[in-house]
Amino acid sequence: MDENKRDILAFAMDGTSIPEFAHVDNTKYSQEIIETARAASDLEKLKELKDAEDLTEFHNEGKKQILAQWHAIQALSVHTDMFLVMLQIRIGDILNLVEPTFKKKGQFIKWVKDNFEQRHIRYFQQARQLADMGDFAKEYAAVGKNRLLSLENIRKVAKKREFDELFEDHPLPDIAGDEDGSLSKHHIDSLISLHRLTHAGIRFSTFENASELASINNGALTVTKTEEIEEWLKIQPEDQRQTLLSQYILDQMKYPADNPPPPPPKVSINKLIADLINTYAPENLEDSSWIERQRGVLDMDSLRSAQTFINGLIERMGSTTAAPEAVETE
Repeated sequence: MDENKRDILAFAMDGTSIPEFAHVDNTKYSQEIIETARAASDLEKLKELKDAEDLTEFHNEGKKQILAQWHAIQALSVHTDMFLVMLQIRIGDILNLVEPTFKKKGQFIKWVKDNFEQRHIRYFQQARQLADMGDFAKEYAAVGKNRLLSLENIRKVAKKREFDELFEDHPLPDIAGDEDGSLSKHHIDSLISLHRLTHAGIRFSTFENASELASINNGALTVTKTEEIEEWLKIQPEDQRQTLLSQYILDQMKYPADNPPPPPPKVSINKLIADLINTYAPENLEDSSWIERQRGVLDMDSLRSAQTFINGLIERMGSTTAAPEAVETE
């Protein structure tokens, strides 16, 4: 193995921290990690050592080669997450630079639609959000896009000016020793979970509760899961809720067999329609390639049934409701 590859392997095996990875911004790095890991794997050498009377060296060599592959996996994982975020930030930076050159926002939107496909455009909003997060998103790019965007949402809801304010009560771990980003990822998952628990009304939950739930869940609690927990606790005696939450955590997020959660409420028609429009925006109807893809996946009978239902609903509501000014809005 040449000196350069030995250096790369040492870099990966010594526990490369998130800030260090932020400086490794080149397209060859992943390939070098893979090649170095391949070079560190030498089964022929292991087979020779296996025949020795004293197997100490054999076992040590086996451990060394296994750890080389494991550290390469960790290095690739962190680098990939970081690199994807950094690329999106660059897209956001470019869009932020281009938009002010148009006199009207509508002109900029037209330029985007004329020059990019829908598959590109759906990433642009997130790219600009990440870019607008500034140095924080770049420093913690290795925790991944979804965690960063969740933190941005929490910052807005909490009306905080800086991201550091989110961590005043629960400071982030020292990332200098966070070799695979797992400490930062788990800490952020815990903070997101705590925010969702308290936002759902479970205000007695603690950061420790949130941390344990995030660990069991292998990621931050989803909004849907948090609401399910809240609905279950809401029907329990108030003085028992904190104890029941602790027991729920001890039981690895399993509800008692004799005390299951209530069935989830039916989704409102308003939400179904809003989700449909938000997910598949009207501009998709102008995208011929998108229409062709839908031909291959949509069940036309179901689509016609939905059309019949919506048309019937509009007709019935139009003939029975009061004048528009008297209609109560949500």
